Amino acid sequence: MMLKNPSGAWSFSKALVSRSWITSTLPPGGCQVNATGRTAARTLTSCRRTGIPLDFQSMRRLVVILSLFLGLGCAATPVSGEPAKTLEQLVKDQVKKSGAKSSLVGIAVIGHKGKPFVLLNADKPLKPASNMKILTTVTGLELLGADHQYSTRIISTGDLEKGIIAGDVIVRGTGDPNISGRFHDDDPVFLFRQWARKLKDLGIREISGNLVADDSYFDNVRFLAGWNPKDRGKPFSAQVSPLSLNDNCVEIRVVPGAVGKPSKVEVSPASSFITVSGAPGTVSGKKATVIARSVDGKKISMKGTIGTGVKEWSSGPIAIDDPALFFVHSFAAVLKKEDIKLRGDIVRLGEADVPGGGSVPGKTVSAVEKILLEHNSRLEVDIPVINKGSQNLHAELLLKTVGKKIKGEGSVAGGGKAVSRMLDNLGIEKKGLVVADGSGLSHNNRVTARQLVSILNGVRSKPYYELFWKSLPVAGVDGTLKKRFTSKKSLVGNVFAKTGYIRGVSALSGFVRKGKTVWSFSILCNSFPGKSLSEAKALQEDIVKILHSSMP
Repeated sequence: MMLKNPSGAWSFSKALVSRSWITSTLPPGGCQVNATGRTAARTLTSCRRTGIPLDFQSMRRLVVILSLFLGLGCAATPVSGEPAKTLEQLVKDQVKKSGAKSSLVGIAVIGHKGKPFVLLNADKPLKPASNMKILTTVTGLELLGADHQYSTRIISTGDLEKGIIAGDVIVRGTGDPNISGRFHDDDPVFLFRQWARKLKDLGIREISGNLVADDSYFDNVRFLAGWNPKDRGKPFSAQVSPLSLNDNCVEIRVVPGAVGKPSKVEVSPASSFITVSGAPGTVSGKKATVIARSVDGKKISMKGTIGTGVKEWSSGPIAIDDPALFFVHSFAAVLKKEDIKLRGDIVRLGEADVPGGGSVPGKTVSAVEKILLEHNSRLEVDIPVINKGSQNLHAELLLKTVGKKIKGEGSVAGGGKAVSRMLDNLGIEKKGLVVADGSGLSHNNRVTARQLVSILNGVRSKPYYELFWKSLPVAGVDGTLKKRFTSKKSLVGNVFAKTGYIRGVSALSGFVRKGKTVWSFSILCNSFPGKSLSEAKALQEDIVKILHSSMP
């Protein structure tokens, strides 16, 4: 059996060169093999006529030269007369064995020199689920650069006199995804406290006007088309805004009181924006039966009981409505704690008469606007958050940001145009591509396995390649692949891939490594009738195992 490896060389089974299969003979003095296939072929014929056995190593060298110069195919004919299966056929057989509807499985595999080894429905547009994040993050890196800075500004519209700002204070966002506790010991308002203290250092003790949320950098579509309305309030479908705090989620914490008394309920981050009704009762014991339900993204109802033996009950993240107002309400709460008084209201830009023309959406800093402070964060910090943790909101913020920066449109449509430009830059065909969001949560997205694998192969020559592949989950090590591929030790630490799942869809695209050889692959599974997600994952893992075992 003989299979072509990705470097263009050939590998051989012992059956091809064993003495039992070949009884060719040498003339006295051995058989001299010249440098051309034709001469080698004539020599082999004369060798056979002499009746003297070839030694094993001589025959192996002959076969190597014949294969190189006569252009033998990827599969030789073994003793049985059955043609050996190509790598592509092995993959197709695995798909058939899985029970998946093959027409809804797209697979593409490219070797380290760009040669395709497997193409199964590779040009069929399919739902990518979170593999869409590959397109989004590569578009950001390709068009904005890893050093792109998200900027959040705090601006005054009036002069500072005797510690009082005679006007409004505007908080203007451009999509920073990490104003949260992610890099600050899980303290969601850590940065807010820093900002408040900097304002105090400037001598500010009071704001006479309003605290204004400027979210005009993006369009006003916060819950995207194609998302399931039933998923409102769930953290994976958090609303999208250029002013985002704590991944646009709150967490409810309940601490027991005395038996028969209400428990203590806290909201984090705290603000007047979120109201809580009800409080679980306190009972004896070590069990908590608590239900926290978001009514409209601004009101949360609580019921149930919590035992005195429970230290604390937590709801986990609950997505809120209207992130920009949530942002400034939470900032106002911190200003109050830091003894900075707000005399006006908390409003959105355009909903109040902001001095200096601030009510005009998208207006840049004017002569009457003064930047009090500016906070910046780099894109490169967030790429691993998007890919390893499959963070949907952050992908959406990046898509709208790159749309705004490249096409002047802070929208999904603008982001889609930016993705199209990225594909042009990499020389990739765009036919069949549909960009409905940046995260893959929408069932309206479409991409082909060939497009995905071509992107993966294309980034290998880019300066951001190391940052990108290190951002991907690693088999058996971290991210969404931490618990996968663990049954095959040779794959642990050698598969770097983005996972993806939405209802009826499972995807896996990335890189598989063996020694110094790296192949790019994409496996999109859009239908497993009567099958479970675990079986779709099993198919993906079986295919990657086949690829790895076929690598040199």
